[in-house]
Amino acid sequence: MGRTEPFQVQGRSSVEPTWPGDMIPDSPDALAGLGKRYMKTRHRLHETGLFSEDALVKLIDSYPRHLLQAFTMGTDPEKMDELQPVDTAGVTGGEILEALKIGRLWFKLLRIYQWKGPYADVIRQIYGELQAKCPGFKPVDYSANLLFGSPGSQVYFHADAKPNMLWHVCGEKRFWLYPAGNTRLVSQESMENIFENVQDEEVPYTTEFDRYAEQYDLEAGDLLSWPQNSPHRVCVTEGVSVSITTFYQTDESIRREHIYGANSLLRRTLKLRTLSTKESGVVALAKETMYRACRRTGLLKVYPARKYLADCRIDPRGPGGISQIRGGPVVTEFSKAALGIGAM
Repeated sequence: MGRTEPFQVQGRSSVEPTWPGDMIPDSPDALAGLGKRYMKTRHRLHETGLFSEDALVKLIDSYPRHLLQAFTMGTDPEKMDELQPVDTAGVTGGEILEALKIGRLWFKLLRIYQWKGPYADVIRQIYGELQAKCPGFKPVDYSANLLFGSPGSQVYFHADAKPNMLWHVCGEKRFWLYPAGNTRLVSQESMENIFENVQDEEVPYTTEFDRYAEQYDLEAGDLLSWPQNSPHRVCVTEGVSVSITTFYQTDESIRREHIYGANSLLRRTLKLRTLSTKESGVVALAKETMYRACRRTGLLKVYPARKYLADCRIDPRGPGGISQIRGGPVVTEFSKAALGIGAM
C-alpha cells in the first residue's frame, strides 16, 4: 500500500500484545458501505493489552517529543479561541497520564502507524481485515494517530480533508456527526482551504448546527466511521479517553482532493467565485489534470507550518494538570520539528 519505512526510535515499548483473533468481529454485510455512511460497529483493539496504563506510559516515555501534541481548552464548544497549545518538554509518560486525569487536556501521538512493533502491526492488521471484509474498500494509503482526552475535554467542531474513522479503546466519549457537503456548516471555500492546508480543520461553529447532527455515545470497543469531510465534534463524558484515529486515501478521495485543490487555485489566480465540486465529467477531469500538473511542476503554493507557542507545560502537580512556563511562551516541541528549529 505504499507505506513509508517506519521511523527508528531508541527504547521503544517492549509491550507484547495478546491477539484475540480478528480485530473486527462483524460480518461483511454489517460493514457494507464503510466510509459512505455513518456506521457504528465493534472492534477488539482494547483486548490486546496495548492500551493498559503501564503500556501507554512506556509508549509515551519512548516516543519522540516532536511527535507529541498537547492542548488545553475551555468548556464552551463555540469558543474555539480557548484552545491553547501545551508544551511537553521534560515530561514523563506517567506525568502526562496523571495530568490527563485532573485537567482539561487533549493529547496526541502522531504517526503511531509507523511505530516499529505491535502498534504498527495491529493497525496494519485492522486495515487488512477491513479490505478482506469490505470488497469496495480499497485504500491506497493510510495513517494513524493515538488520541488521549481528559474527562470533560472536547475536540472542537472541524472537518478533515482525508477520510477517517475512530477506534475507541478506553473511557467514554460523545460524538456529533454532521452531513458532509452542507455549506451552511462548512463553506466550500473553507473546505478548499482545509484541503490546501491554508487553514486548520477547525471552522466556526454555533449550537444551531446541532439540529443537523447525529449523536453517538462511544465506549471501549466501538468503531465509528463516516463519509469523507463530514464535520464532527467530540466531548469526553467519563474517564480518560483513549482512541486511535485512522486516516486513509482512496482513488475517489484523492480525486476529491484534486478537485477542491483546483478550485482553490482557480479562485486565487483567476478570482473565480462560483466553482463546481462535481467529481465526474469533462470539467472535473480537466481540473484534476491541471492540479496534478501544477503539483508536479512545483507551481502550487506551499504554506508555511504554523508556529505553536505555549505559555504552559504539562504538570500533574499544577492546577488543571498544567503550570505556567517561567520567562514567557516557548515554541512547542511539535512545532520545532515542523519549523526546523533545533535538533530533534
